[in-house]
Amino acid sequence: MAGARRGRGAGRRGPPIAVDADKLAVVVGNLLSNAVRFSPRGGTVRFVLAEHGGRLHLDCMDQGAGVAPADAEHIFEPFYQGERQPQGARRGNGIGLSIVREYIAAHGGSLQLLPSLQGAHFHLELPYDD
Repeated sequence: MAGARRGRGAGRRGPPIAVDADKLAVVVGNLLSNAVRFSPRGGTVRFVLAEHGGRLHLDCMDQGAGVAPADAEHIFEPFYQGERQPQGARRGNGIGLSIVREYIAAHGGSLQLLPSLQGAHFHLELPYDD
């Protein structure tokens, strides 16, 4: 990816987490796909991974137009497509974020759309193994 930058963490490993690797790959892929699709050319997409309070936290932030307030309560519904669609972009089928929500819930986690000054900010949490 031209112009892509990668950040590096401290390199330490957190506690084990029980996930279906294929489903987690779909989660990250869907979030990334949406972020790239809705960000302007040359925009930045950020993923931040952290652990806090016995949970893994993953944030995905983009520099697109963000989610319209009227769409925020529906954005995780299957087949729902918000009003802020990128001009000239191929329209999706509206199931990506509903799949993300279902896969995260199946792992005992949570998914939220957080307020953001620019772009969309999705925050998910997954519990660590006990």
